[in-house]
Amino acid sequence: MSPLSKLVALIPETEAPASTDREVLTFPESLLSRWDAGYVRGRPAQLGSLVSDTLTARERDVLVMIIQGLSNKSIARDLNISPETVKSHVKRIFLKLAVSTRAEAAFRAVSLGLL
Repeated sequence: MSPLSKLVALIPETEAPASTDREVLTFPESLLSRWDAGYVRGRPAQLGSLVSDTLTARERDVLVMIIQGLSNKSIARDLNISPETVKSHVKRIFLKLAVSTRAEAAFRAVSLGLL
């Protein structure tokens, strides 16, 4: 069953969208696709694999350096990017791991087997 047909099934009063409605349904379809990706053969997939799939290669690089205890400035120097870019990566890592501190991020990454 496609994400779109699932959405229509969830909201029975709706009809299949016309081509002009396609843009409006992009976000709900992506949510449903991500939901489906969380299940493998009808069972919930492991959280670690889902998070590691969503972390970009650069975010993983930054996460490794966070675990090593490096500051944003040191990470920026090592990766040859600006400290503001590092800050953006750190924020996205925190969101994806559902944490609020570097220590929590390190613990979560290790406990999920991300690195």
